[in-house]
Amino acid sequence: KIKNIEKAAERIIGAVEKKEKIVLHGDSDLDGIASVIILEDTLKEIGYESFLVYFPDRGGDEGYGLSFEAIEYLREKTQGKFLLIVLDSGIANFEQIKEAQKFGIEVIIIDHHQPLEKLPEASLIVNPKQYGDKYPFKNLANAGVVFKLAEEILREKITEERKNSFLELTALATISDM
Repeated sequence: KIKNIEKAAERIIGAVEKKEKIVLHGDSDLDGIASVIILEDTLKEIGYESFLVYFPDRGGDEGYGLSFEAIEYLREKTQGKFLLIVLDSGIANFEQIKEAQKFGIEVIIIDHHQPLEKLPEASLIVNPKQYGDKYPFKNLANAGVVFKLAEEILREKITEERKNSFLELTALATISDM
């Protein structure tokens, strides 16, 4: 299994059970959007619907990844602490993650991009390319990583129809992210 994927699944399930606020922050390309959709549907499947979804304006001031503007906006929108799940980015957002944590925001990064020499200080990082990860295939698109997370969260609850739907999104995201 991908390093930390079980821990991430447990943490997300725990947040759902405790009715914590959850924010899904996805990159605005097809891989990021598909990643958000897969995790969004997974959360709905386990009975959680009060999450917030955020896509940065890549072409505007925010650029790529988690921005300080996004953190401020999400703090205002949620009015408190929350679990921030950054999808298809985040692996290079060192200062932004420190800023989020300063405000009590817990960050999980689910990414597939090549990490730098060090990793951000997020609560959990799920990335098959991170140091010490023994998952045999390193070239998953982010939607593929999130698909594996969805399987871990749903386990035996994942229907064949849902699995196929997730795989279709994963395939489209993979092709578009080449």
